[in-house]
Amino acid sequence: MTIADVARRAGVSTSAVSHAFNGRPNVSEATAARIRAAADELSWRPNYASRKVSGQGGRSLGLVIARASGTFGRDPFFMRLLAGLTEPLAGIGWSLSLTLVRADEEEQVYRQWWSEQRVDAFLLVDVREDDPRLGLVEQLGTPAVLLGAPVDDRVPAVTVGDESAFATVVGHLADLGHRAVARVTDAPGLAHTRARDERFARAAAERGVAASTLAWHPDADDPVADLLGRLGGATAIVVDSESIAAEIVAHAPEVGVAVPAQLSVVAWEDSWVSTLVRPRLTAFDAPVEESARTAVALLARLVRGEPAGSETVSGRRLVVRDSTAAVPPQHREEAP
Repeated sequence: MTIADVARRAGVSTSAVSHAFNGRPNVSEATAARIRAAADELSWRPNYASRKVSGQGGRSLGLVIARASGTFGRDPFFMRLLAGLTEPLAGIGWSLSLTLVRADEEEQVYRQWWSEQRVDAFLLVDVREDDPRLGLVEQLGTPAVLLGAPVDDRVPAVTVGDESAFATVVGHLADLGHRAVARVTDAPGLAHTRARDERFARAAAERGVAASTLAWHPDADDPVADLLGRLGGATAIVVDSESIAAEIVAHAPEVGVAVPAQLSVVAWEDSWVSTLVRPRLTAFDAPVEESARTAVALLARLVRGEPAGSETVSGRRLVVRDSTAAVPPQHREEAP
């Protein structure tokens, strides 16, 4: 049995069932009694409902990440995100429930955590095109916010103001003489990827720069050599993943490509990792902590039964370091 079954039996929405078991004031006592009676008839009860209704426990934010532990541990973005969530969650008395799963385990975890009331809301990351989680959280009646561009009206989003980011980076590279630039992505199925592709192509066209998009193949015998072998005429790359950009910078000389003398490299994210590699990475400093604070504030409003819509936080800031330089001499006069 699920929360949806209880809602149908009681003749209410799934949100009303959630509110009743969480002791929220926007459900009348009569309706709450009918909901509890329906739950009793179906032998359904959230494991943690009585503890939360009595006020003996705090609320919890659920973060379910469909990534391998090795990939997750090497991604500086997630480390910044977790650090950014800590302070705002502590400020409202919430905890964080985090788990790593395989993609085919996602739905089961969402259903289990919500039906057992282990969490009060979910933060969705790595949102994919036609992501089934959007319909799932709507069905379950759970408050949820996604990080990234809004996908539809069902789930509010916290979006980074990236409208001018590609114009900034393409402009930086064009001013250095680059006339062919490639964007490298390791997640072609994510919802934000298509939007980034379009903004990149538009910014390149405005500066008279040839644009291409390349997929990162982590299963190749040598992923860096594989990528560099597919550059075509590109003399600069903009890499979605900071950790992949760092790997390219570190390994490229071993396969005969000098950075930045022969290839300029820009990372779409920035952290301490960008300053450890040599040459240091030119990278975009994203407002990860601001995004985390904004998402927590939206979720808190949703849990209180208040309206909350999508919000946009400040944009990325290009930090120019050592991994970008003037185009190699042999390419300076070539047209795109």
